[in-house]
Amino acid sequence: MKNKLSFRFGVIALSLVLIACSGGSAEAGCPEIDGREINVVATTPMIGEFVSQVGGDNINLTVLMPPEADPHTYEPAPQDAGKIADADLVFYTGLMYEPAPLIELLENSVCGAEALAEVGENVFPIEFKEGGHDDHHGEKGHDDHDEEGHDDHDEEGHDDHDGHNHGAYDPHFWFDPNRVAYAAEFIESKLVEFDPSNASDYEAAGSAYVTELKGLVNQVSELISSVPSQNRKLITTHESLGYLEAKFGLEVLSTIIPDLDSSNEISPAQLVGVIDVIEDNNIKVIFIEAEAPSVYAETIVAETGIKAVEGLWVETLRPGQTYPEFLMTAVELIVENLTNTD
Repeated sequence: MKNKLSFRFGVIALSLVLIACSGGSAEAGCPEIDGREINVVATTPMIGEFVSQVGGDNINLTVLMPPEADPHTYEPAPQDAGKIADADLVFYTGLMYEPAPLIELLENSVCGAEALAEVGENVFPIEFKEGGHDDHHGEKGHDDHDEEGHDDHDEEGHDDHDGHNHGAYDPHFWFDPNRVAYAAEFIESKLVEFDPSNASDYEAAGSAYVTELKGLVNQVSELISSVPSQNRKLITTHESLGYLEAKFGLEVLSTIIPDLDSSNEISPAQLVGVIDVIEDNNIKVIFIEAEAPSVYAETIVAETGIKAVEGLWVETLRPGQTYPEFLMTAVELIVENLTNTD
């Protein structure tokens, strides 16, 4: 823990030095764009994919995290501070998804508070089932979302974020393409705001991407509807498929880790609880997430005889992978193993 704290403070201190050397600071404000290509930073490959689809060749995009990295456990590198300081606009997932050291680095390194753009709070997020949130909200329109406005998110703000515990809202919105469409619209609005000279390009790209995403909804729906209704129940490593459940009718009965952090320990009682859920519901398959392979899965498989399906990516993109490829690969893996449970 001491080493992690030293690293964290060292990175932040370095970021302040880099900002001072470059002449930029949150107080000084961001530099004028004046028709040049704008510098955009995205924290994760997933967010970077959405930004790239809308921004295209009009932006100079930098993604901080490499493909296949687990965003929950990512430790910012010293050079990340300089990339953030040079950015005109920084997109991050938010909803307490990125680790606390990265959030602090963003806030301390960015050229101005107006350059920080939190995507997750603009996709009408649903609540976790954990912590007493038993029911996922259905998809909301813009007017409905105002009732759960940003003030609610502030109550779960970064001051309480220790890098592992997350707020009430589920940040894995990419398992609902409609939510990704909301993200694309938000990204489009921010790019137009910062770079109005290329507004028509951003608007055209955003519109085309939203159309593609609506078609993706139909593809996912058709695949999941092919699974016999009695088989649409599953167990995963940690709570990441809430949007797939809320939108498409799958039921996530339990997770091995009752939190987003893949390194969390669980008690013997919690382990027995997962085993009981499997046996009580005659579950045949457990999905092991690629970014968070749990050591407890082996025990569960040994105790229940359940089939372990590995290779379910839920957090990030693989090298060269697009978002539709990511989603369809995950859904096809789930559907294939829920359909063939014998």
